[in-house]
Amino acid sequence: MTKVQVHGNQVTLPDELRSILTHASDDAIEAEEVEEGVLLRRSPEARREAGLADLRRGQSGVRYLGQRPNAEDEERQIAEILAQDKLDERRKR
Repeated sequence: MTKVQVHGNQVTLPDELRSILTHASDDAIEAEEVEEGVLLRRSPEARREAGLADLRRGQSGVRYLGQRPNAEDEERQIAEILAQDKLDERRKR
C-alpha cells in the first residue's frame, strides 16, 4: 500500500501515484469520503487519456478478414475485446 505524507492541510502523493491520478495539463483530482477512508479518483483529463488508451488497445486487436466492417460492427468488436480484457483482469485478481 502506498503511503502519503500529510503536512497541515496538504496531502503529498508519491510521484507514481500522482502520475496515475493526474494529467500534465490537469492537476485536480476528485476526493470523496467513503466508509473505508478517502477515495481519490483520476482527474477528468486522466480518465479521458486512460479511456483513449483502452480504445487504442481494443482497436489494435481488431483484424479485418477481407472488407472492413461498418462502423457499428467495428465498435461492437472493439467493445467485446475491451470487455474480455476487463474480465481477464478481474480473473487475475
